[in-house]
Amino acid sequence: MNPILALLLSMLASFGLLLEPAERSGVQFTVSEPPPSIYAPEGLSDCDEMNWYREAVGLPDAFGGIGWRESNCRNEEAVKTWCCHGWWQLWVELHLQDHRLAPRYAECGITSHHDVNSDTPEDKLRQACGAKALYDVNGTTPWVATR
Repeated sequence: MNPILALLLSMLASFGLLLEPAERSGVQFTVSEPPPSIYAPEGLSDCDEMNWYREAVGLPDAFGGIGWRESNCRNEEAVKTWCCHGWWQLWVELHLQDHRLAPRYAECGITSHHDVNSDTPEDKLRQACGAKALYDVNGTTPWVATR
């Protein structure tokens, strides 16, 4: 068997996606279900959706309350102050100047506040990823006024 194909089949099996072994001369397999989405399911309330992303990136439970106080669980263009945007009110322009945060924000796909302040699933995921990056570097200190 082709080593690349063998590796691919091994990876599928390790993720639990391979149900039937390869049969006959051709490769045949079935997938039990598609891989989980990186975006929240539709139909969640604002707070449930925020908490879905919070859990997905590994932010602690306290960020549910922080997100409520900072934004009423809303991540959209109108949720901002003079400096900060989104669920957890990220000050993206300042954070991008911090040598500890800039590479982490880049890994999240954040290059400006425009990447975290709309109601698209992509922006919501980047908002959560950026909050996790900030939390990993500074703990809850950036949100001290709302803890």
